[in-house]
Amino acid sequence: MASLLFGQPGSPVAGLLPRCRGFVLPVFRESPDGGVARVPQLDLARAVEQAVEAGAHVINISGGERSADGKAEAMLERALRRCAENGVLVVAAVGNDGCDCLQAPAATPSVLAVGATDAAGEPLDINNWGPAYRTNGVLAPGRDIEGAVPGGRVAALTGSSFATPAVTGVAALLVAQQIAEGREPDPLAAGRAILTSASRPPCAPDDAPKCRRLLGGHLAAARAFDLIRERGPVVPQEVRGDPVSITVGPSTPRTTYAEPKGRAIAMDTNAVHAHAGETPEGLSAAAAPPPATTVTPPAEPPPAPTLPPSVPQTAPAIPQAAPASQQAMPQAPQQVGAPAFQQAVPQVGVQPAVQPMTPPVPAADVPPAPPVTQPASPAPVPVEQGVRPSCSDCGGTCGGSTRGATAATMSGPVSGQGRQLIFAIGTIGFDYRTEARRDSFRQQMPVEFRPATDEHPEQEVQPNVYDPRQLHAYLSKNPWACDKLTWTLNMDATPLYALEAEMPVGMDWTRPIITDRGATPDAVRDSANAAASDKRDQLADIVDTLSYPPVSTVYRTFRDAIVGQVQDRKSETYVSRVSIPGVLTERTVRLFSGQVVPVVEVKSRGLYTWNEHVFVQSVMQALQLTPSVEGESANLEKSVRTFLDKVYWEFRNLGQSSADRALNFAGTNAFDVGREMAEGMAAKDVPGRGRSEEEPLYALDTIKVSKSPFCRPGSDCQDVVMTFFDPENDRRAKRSVLFTYDVSDELPVSLAPPHIFIGGY
Repeated sequence: MASLLFGQPGSPVAGLLPRCRGFVLPVFRESPDGGVARVPQLDLARAVEQAVEAGAHVINISGGERSADGKAEAMLERALRRCAENGVLVVAAVGNDGCDCLQAPAATPSVLAVGATDAAGEPLDINNWGPAYRTNGVLAPGRDIEGAVPGGRVAALTGSSFATPAVTGVAALLVAQQIAEGREPDPLAAGRAILTSASRPPCAPDDAPKCRRLLGGHLAAARAFDLIRERGPVVPQEVRGDPVSITVGPSTPRTTYAEPKGRAIAMDTNAVHAHAGETPEGLSAAAAPPPATTVTPPAEPPPAPTLPPSVPQTAPAIPQAAPASQQAMPQAPQQVGAPAFQQAVPQVGVQPAVQPMTPPVPAADVPPAPPVTQPASPAPVPVEQGVRPSCSDCGGTCGGSTRGATAATMSGPVSGQGRQLIFAIGTIGFDYRTEARRDSFRQQMPVEFRPATDEHPEQEVQPNVYDPRQLHAYLSKNPWACDKLTWTLNMDATPLYALEAEMPVGMDWTRPIITDRGATPDAVRDSANAAASDKRDQLADIVDTLSYPPVSTVYRTFRDAIVGQVQDRKSETYVSRVSIPGVLTERTVRLFSGQVVPVVEVKSRGLYTWNEHVFVQSVMQALQLTPSVEGESANLEKSVRTFLDKVYWEFRNLGQSSADRALNFAGTNAFDVGREMAEGMAAKDVPGRGRSEEEPLYALDTIKVSKSPFCRPGSDCQDVVMTFFDPENDRRAKRSVLFTYDVSDELPVSLAPPHIFIGGY
């Protein structure tokens, strides 16, 4: 995939984007049999979010997972939604099961799906062709595509995986043209241009299998380029089934290319052709505008679908590409979740295997394809869980060449080359990774004694290494064993990260020895004298605490959390959530279950555990101090829990992006947020309210996160806005509270007091 996109001229594989910047985020792993192991959609979501954070314009995903309805799982769906919100185009393969079926993420409406064709432009029998692909899919060459494979070799492979880079490359070149003309990059507009310009031969009835195999049509790179150019020509487009004429630019079509604002991209129509099976020879960038071009619309415009309307970009604009002399193809990181991307010189010394191309016929002059009798679809393939590469043969060479299935292209320097910060919310788990490590703990932990009863004498029971209480007791007396466990941050019983503590600067005891941290030396001396004289219980507690060796704050929090999570939910010591601030490392670990997760170095600052029930009760007590909420205890508690449920469940996330770190910090900083919730639910400052004690409480409506327009230099500021509304009178004004958080450090911080707005924000 990397060679098809970023291969340099003169190398064995000349890529479509030799002068664009890009990077590869490894997703797939080799299985013991030498093939490619399926991975959870969670791993794909991690890579997509990292690509967005790094400033990618276009993301190539040559893989996916079969899904009955085509919907992605929650984490991947959230990552794809973030791409749409930030104006990032995702291009994904439709899959190679050869059936009327859908694959995630290709079936997501905001994703540009790609199927494969042979040298004659006919869809491959192995393509998936579900109904969703009719509105968001195109076909591109995908049979015997030659690309680089590990070991300095070149191999010809087949599948929608290898058609996807052709569409990704065209989309990236369209974005490059926008930048060359001095415009803001708009990858979603590039995706719409590709769909709008796709060439689809007449086929009826449209819902017949042979017609649905055509998806939205064949890739027409030159026509897409004409569409994306500034002041482009009139292009026919289908809207809701009715062919109409949509003008892109001025009402009069241009036949000559005006002097651009910046550099111009000379697009070689021989490089990508919808009906050519040969490997493209690459595209060139020129410093002068291309020659005059005359565009003639086809006599009978083929119907073409469109992407959803463009979403305003909330991410900062990516700077223009550096000069070609300063650009190089980056090297793929070797572990999942690597935030830094190194550059490397392409390998040389391998004989080129690129075949010359014959000049294709212009797309507008291609006659409609004659009806072809489609062979019967293969028997349904048993569906296996997990994301896999979309190639026809995913073993051996294919597996090696698709390990980095998520590739991103961008212009300008790669952002995010520093540390990838994490601020996530979840629960703490532990893992032994191997049977040997598990058995070593079992042999080192003390035996348990069950007290005698009328029926049984005292019994000696072997330790249970999976009992949080027994493990906590062992680690309290043996804190040096804390780092021999693999601690995990879990969400819905799924491990997200492996956790390791930062190098400790100070150590902590099991319980605080002196609870009054602000006590003067005289007060401490008086307390010690009192404990030694007549408060023997207090003295016993101090001695008992000193009997436990000190441990780092991070590991003490972990071992206390696993016990708190199994206690009664209404107990004050119950732990419902843990906040994890840290830095994502370039390392991964394999858990006992076989799942591979990235490692996070956890920082002690911002590491908190809390009890959701206690928080809700404290907010209710604060609200009930005002007469307007008397008798509303049930509604009050429900409204407070709504906020927490939105953060913990509806908006659950990986804590990687700036927006997610700000949202999670708002959930962690719930006691401060709770005070504003109390005011927001009472809504005394809303015009027309507060005159009667019978007014109902406001309810939480939405929580939105966006980049703050006001921020101090060198910081990353996000606005978290909570909006409340009157559930019994929708004509009454809403009330919004804005919190601004700086998430540029490991521990987010609040900036300024909350701001109150009447109405939505």
